[in-house]
Parts: sequence; C-alpha cells; structure tokens
Amino acid sequence: MILHNRFAQLEVHTNPIHDDSAQAYHAGFIEGYLTADLMAMHWRNQIELYCDNQEKYCRKLFKFLDKNLNVTQERARSERNVSAYWHQIGLVLEQLTGLQDGYNVKLWAHIPDRPRMQVDSRGLIALTIIPELNEFELMLNKTIKSKGRDGSCSAIVKPLADGSDLYVAHNTWVWYSMMLRVFKKYELNYRRVGESDEIIPGRISAFSSYPGALTSIDDFYILSSGLVVQETSITNINTELWTRIRAESIVLEFIRNLVANRLAESGNEWSQIFEEYNSGTYNDQFMVVDYKRFSVDTKPQDLGPDVLWVLEQMPSLIKSADLTDILRSQGYWASYNVPFFEQIFNISGYNRLEELYGDYYSYNKTARALIFRRDQSKVRDLTTIYSLMRYNDYENDSLSRCDCRPPYTSEYAIAARNDLNDPNGTYPFEALGFRDWGAIDVKITTKEMAKSFEMLVVSSPSYEKHQPFQWSTTKLSKTIRHEGHPDKWAFGPYFIKWYPFESEIAGVTIAESPAL
Repeated sequence: MILHNRFAQLEVHTNPIHDDSAQAYHAGFIEGYLTADLMAMHWRNQIELYCDNQEKYCRKLFKFLDKNLNVTQERARSERNVSAYWHQIGLVLEQLTGLQDGYNVKLWAHIPDRPRMQVDSRGLIALTIIPELNEFELMLNKTIKSKGRDGSCSAIVKPLADGSDLYVAHNTWVWYSMMLRVFKKYELNYRRVGESDEIIPGRISAFSSYPGALTSIDDFYILSSGLVVQETSITNINTELWTRIRAESIVLEFIRNLVANRLAESGNEWSQIFEEYNSGTYNDQFMVVDYKRFSVDTKPQDLGPDVLWVLEQMPSLIKSADLTDILRSQGYWASYNVPFFEQIFNISGYNRLEELYGDYYSYNKTARALIFRRDQSKVRDLTTIYSLMRYNDYENDSLSRCDCRPPYTSEYAIAARNDLNDPNGTYPFEALGFRDWGAIDVKITTKEMAKSFEMLVVSSPSYEKHQPFQWSTTKLSKTIRHEGHPDKWAFGPYFIKWYPFESEIAGVTIAESPAL
C-alpha cells in the first residue's frame, strides 16, 4: 500500500491456484489488516455515533439487514455451484468477512477463523453501505431532519469532436468528513462458477474508494472487461415505493454492483445483471461506457451502438437503454442527479418537486445541466476536461444565481463548495445554503489510460477560484468529525498508476501548472 498525504493507494492480487473462496476471504483479510488504522478513523468519523438517540430506528435497521443477509448468504451457499450470479455474491460476502477478520487481527489481536461467509450486520459492512443507509433512513423513518435532495456527484461522458478520444469523468459530492480516501486495484482471479475454468471478465477493477469499503461508493470503476462504470445518485421522494421493498426478496445494491462489474462484458449485460433482485437502495443513474466499442478517430456522429448504456433505479423499477445516440446528436452525456427516463422522473417524485421548487429539480434546466451544455464544447484535452470537472465560479457565473441573499449559491456549479455559502444567508431551501457538502475529488480516464487501469485524480474540494478548504478556518470543524484528515486541502492532480509504477504529479491544474 502506498500512502500519500492526500489519499492511500492499495493493490490486492490473488493467486488463481487457490479456490475462489480462499482468494476472496484472503483478499479481504489483507486489506483489513493493511488499512485497519484508516478504517478505524473512518469508522469514528462516519459510523460511531450513527445510532446515538436512534435506538428504535437502528433496531429496525439491524432486523432488516439480518433478515436480508441471512437469506442472501443461504442462497449463495445453496446455488453457487450452478449459478455464476450467486457464486459471485458468495465471494463478495466472503471478501467482506475476511475484511472484518483482518481488521480485528490488526487492531484487537483476535485469532481469525477459517475462510467463510459470515457477515455481521453491526460490523464493518456499515462502511460499504454508507450510501444505502440514506435510503434506509427514509424507508425506516429515522427521526432526523430532512436535508432534501443532496445532489451527489457530477459526471460526463465526452467523445472529442475530432474523434481522438473518449473521456469518462466524475466528481463526488459528499459531506467533508468522507475525505479519507483509498484508490484501489483488485485483481481477483475468480471463476465464473466455482468448478469451471472460465475466469470472470471483470477480474481486474481499479476504482476510487474509502477505508473499509469493497465498492467505490462514488461510483467510478475501470474494469478488465473494457467497461468503465460511473454513476450519480437520484433520490426517491415517493414514500409509497418504500413499501415495495422486502428484505427477503432483494440483494443489496453494493453486492449487485460488484457482481455486474465482474460478470458483464457489455453495457446491456451489465444492466441486466444489475437489475436482478433490485433493492431500491442507493438509487442512481449509472453510465456504462464500453471502450471496446470505441475506436480512435471515430467522431461522435459516427459512433456505433452500445458505446454508452444508461440505467436508472428506483424501488421496484429499473429502466435502462443504449443512449449512444445522444452522444451522436449532442456530443456528450452529462449526469447531475436528476433522472433522465420520464417514468423514473415521475415515479420518484421529481415531477412534483419541480412543480414546488422549480428548475433545481428539472432535467433540462437545473444549473449543472445548463453549465455542462454551455461548457462541454471547450473540452479538447485532459487539461480542459479537468477544468470542467473542477469548475466553480459561483460568485461570477450567471448560472449560479438564485433567489437568495447573497444572490448566488456554490451549489450551482459542477463542483459544489457549500461551505463557501454565507452561514447567515437566506436561501429558498437548505440544499442551496451553507452546509457540510461539496465535491471532494475528480476522476478521469481515457481509452488509452483505461487499458492500464490508470486515471487522473485529485483529492480535494475545488480551490482553483477560491481558498482551499481548511478545517482550522471553517465553522464546520466544530461539529464535523474529521479524524486523520490534513488541515488544508490544497492537493494537486495525480496520475494514478499501478505496480510497478508510482503515481505521477500531473501538470493540469488551472493557471498553476503547465498544460499537458
């Protein structure tokens, strides 16, 4: 593991001479052991106080998780020898069990048990299901003050006008206590089914992540199948949909995500796998880019089918389609936490929110849709797409204006910095005001970079036009846990490379470093 002062970098490789269960368990074990200190800090920042004064909610939560995990584990045990889907689910749970054991050995000197599938709903699974907890809070009536829609992430798929490349880029919007980061690469030499010789297409994955999480959470994955997968979240405001979720009938979102990543070879196949046993938790708009379908020197209007598949999830409903035609017609696909498919938009309640609150909930007129539409044509290289994904000029950009005092909000940007909003300002709803929320990173890959699982990343809130985020100067520091964080987040971009290469400083910061 390489530890930078801005993020950690972890690689885990398994040996195919061992059976899949042993590979999975020990992959989790070594990660838990090596990253235990980071996991402990992340746990204290995110989970330690989660059930304080919420005993009733947490009883319901653990009852739901216990029932679901018991059913999932039993079905994985009984069907894994005949079903690739359930075999991969079993491996996810065995890896998670190993993660818990490795952590316990490192911090508590517990004697580990044999490789097995034994996930504790009150244990480290919480670090992987952090985004799903948001939905459980709504579904199980946690008594918390509603924050409204927390627009979580901006993303773009951008074929260059001259056909020279296809960029996939993402930034994560989240609360600032989540800034302990681990960029990971897993090489897991699993078989499709335990007794077969066929290795899974997605045996290698490189992704942005967090201590103790088996998934990206953001999500941003580069896969050995030639796929790149990313998403932005969408929120279910329709309370009736929560009643359709049954613990015994679903597979948690993070598991379905990993299984689709490992088994799929196309966007269509990824969508079909992910749709099975829809949990209705961590509802997202997923984008699956198939680099196998893109050839250099192919201009956007000449793209063939299946370059871009888009999937949207709500409880009891998933819609997906090949939307490469939108890349052809408008030259990009942007994602900004508003559903594209009309059926998802309406059933989730966004139509009612648009009526109540206006363009913030509009697919075509929300601020980020307009900024992406205006600025995407400026993208011509890594420097310009990096600038787009870091963009926040809320005090000067007319698209950041609102019926607020002062008359603008840092929420209306590609890379939000809500800590810059006026704590004493007046805003029509909480999401536009001062709060613990913002874009904390950027991840970008290209066709050539993806072949080596490389990405251009930065781990810090946007500071190109503002002061860097600093715990010692923000009012948030008094109420937000941030153990293990550096004080000042002024880190620059890096090219993430993997063994035997170390990451490289990237000269793409706006104004401060030369262009590539």
